[in-house]
Amino acid sequence: MEHENLIQARKEKGLTQKEMADMLAMEQTTYSKKERGISRIREEEWVQFSKILEQDIDDLKSKDQISINNVNFGHSTYFKIIETIIRYNQKLEEENSLLKETVKEINLKIYTK
Repeated sequence: MEHENLIQARKEKGLTQKEMADMLAMEQTTYSKKERGISRIREEEWVQFSKILEQDIDDLKSKDQISINNVNFGHSTYFKIIETIIRYNQKLEEENSLLKETVKEINLKIYTK
């Protein structure tokens, strides 16, 4: 996912990808991959971008990015994660129910002897 706000801020500042990369001590191709969403942008890098572009980090991050433990996800990925968690939780509840029934049966056998 392309980081549109970052790209726009860089262009408004009149900087090329090469100039940004040089200021960040990275290759232009590396910086380009970050802008295009191919490579992950670490939180420390967002801080550097913010300083160079003189903008708040939240303004630079795309509105459809969600951060969980400093890892950014697009909405579709985020919702897939949530769906997986819900399914996993349902499975755990089913297994918990079965275990409770098993414990009841064992207790009945023990106390009816």
